[in-house]
Amino acid sequence: MAWDYAELAKEAAKRGGPLALRYFYTGRGVIIGGAVTGATIAGTVAYDKWSKRRAAAAAEAAPETTTEAASSERPPAPGRPQ
Repeated sequence: MAWDYAELAKEAAKRGGPLALRYFYTGRGVIIGGAVTGATIAGTVAYDKWSKRRAAAAAEAAPETTTEAASSERPPAPGRPQ
């Protein structure tokens, strides 16, 4: 098992020093963050288009309904003359 500091020092030496190692990792974070942000925006735009298309299709398929005014009188019971 290697010592963690020794591994970190070797990697820093490969990258060109401690500052270069820090810039390498922060740059990688920016790239990953940009990709996640882009995917999030694309997903939001796609969902908005899909939901608008679905709402339009539902509006076209809905039949027109008419409402009748309800009477306060109850209809007579079947089989009983008034």
